[in-house]
Amino acid sequence: MRIGNADLYLSIRDLSCGYGGVPVLSSVSLDVPAGGILCILGRNGIGKTTLFRTLLGSLAPLSGEVLLGGKDLFRMSRRWRAAAIAYVPQSHDPPFAFTAFDIVLMGRAGLASAVSAPSKEDRLRAADAMGLLGIEHLKDRAYTKVSGGERQMILIARALCQGAGFLFLDEPAANLDVSNQMRVLAVLRDLAASGKGVVFTSHDPNHALLLGAQVAAVKSKDEMLIGGAEETVTGETARALYGVRAEIVAVRDTEGARDVKVLAPFLD
Repeated sequence: MRIGNADLYLSIRDLSCGYGGVPVLSSVSLDVPAGGILCILGRNGIGKTTLFRTLLGSLAPLSGEVLLGGKDLFRMSRRWRAAAIAYVPQSHDPPFAFTAFDIVLMGRAGLASAVSAPSKEDRLRAADAMGLLGIEHLKDRAYTKVSGGERQMILIARALCQGAGFLFLDEPAANLDVSNQMRVLAVLRDLAASGKGVVFTSHDPNHALLLGAQVAAVKSKDEMLIGGAEETVTGETARALYGVRAEIVAVRDTEGARDVKVLAPFLD
């Protein structure tokens, strides 16, 4: 089953989401086109994860709609979702010491029948995904023995192997050093440039700025800031979301001969 990226746009219409009939967030509306990037920001416990899980399709909305390619996400089959959406968790601990290649190959599992073995095409897709991310040298390494940054790249390769038009990533740069954070962000930028839709959560507003992402910044149950990163990620937003003092500053990238805007926090 193939779903063209050009057909996959994400539309959220008057969405309310929560648990047990009690809304955590209400009246959310936004659009993410194919090739678009959405960064969900907010402090712990404010509803960031609830929104993410609802857009991913793992938590049914209380009201409103989540449409993917014009189709109601929650009315589609498991196989359709697997062909449309790939999920990259924040962490993953397999019960066995699978090789990195085996982990990537698992991206094809949701598209196959329960009894079928991986095909030659499946294996080629897995190898291509690892090659695209430059991690083919990890092919035979035990997933449990590689670094945190390498694990994250393996999980992204698994999502690519799945062939979905939209990738959902739960804090993809969490617990990574700066070098690996930049590597992961560069991959997300390149995936979007290739036509993939990208939705990810983050605790760092600078990730949204670096990617030029659309932002959904959760302030409260009834208030969310939605817009481009440069208009949404401000010192005022940092204080409203996190209760910290911060300002936008321009940093000169001498190698790229350009100014890059970043959010700089201050100690009170």
